[in-house]
Amino acid sequence: MNNQDHALQSEIETPEETIAESDDHTIHMTGIQTNEGTYDHLKLETPTFSRSLPGYNVTNPTYAPQIICEDVNGDGNKESVVILTTGYGTGVYRSDVVVYNSEGDRIPVEDANTAFLKQFDGSFNGQGLTLNVQGQSYQVPYALILTDRTGLNGRPQIGSIMQYTVSGGVLTATTAVQISPAEFVGDLTVTYTFKNGQLQAGSATFELYPEYSS
Repeated sequence: MNNQDHALQSEIETPEETIAESDDHTIHMTGIQTNEGTYDHLKLETPTFSRSLPGYNVTNPTYAPQIICEDVNGDGNKESVVILTTGYGTGVYRSDVVVYNSEGDRIPVEDANTAFLKQFDGSFNGQGLTLNVQGQSYQVPYALILTDRTGLNGRPQIGSIMQYTVSGGVLTATTAVQISPAEFVGDLTVTYTFKNGQLQAGSATFELYPEYSS
């Protein structure tokens, strides 16, 4: 039996499972469980269309995919917004989002991590941490930072926490600013608007966690 036959046999022996559904039970997602702890070969079934979804989702039921039906592009019809969890663990939560309009056409979504990197930077100096977001500066003195200086990252980082949410027809993405493997100091958030055929990330806002406000 060649490799192609093995792959085909594996898919036959591993049936599709229903792994998520919308609140009104009209939209379902199926996937095939892999040996790597993920579901792939994802499919979205709605009353009007069926689509193969890009990406994968972890198999842990706590992090099952979310299917949200809201009008996020302002056309008066509800879109199917799918939020996939692609990684989780201590200090890690990564998700991705896929959006289809009511006709089953995929709506491009600007990558949140790229949008954040364009609008955020930071560094450590003699006094502590400095963060700059959209021309506004935030200062955190070393006295408020729990991690010893030798354990701090070379510079603040983002991306290990990435969460998409939908509320009131508005898609947002939030990432935590990480200064060491175990310490985060605040959240960056962008709100998406529909323009030129895609959901585009707007200006980032930053909220410093209360314990880091001097």
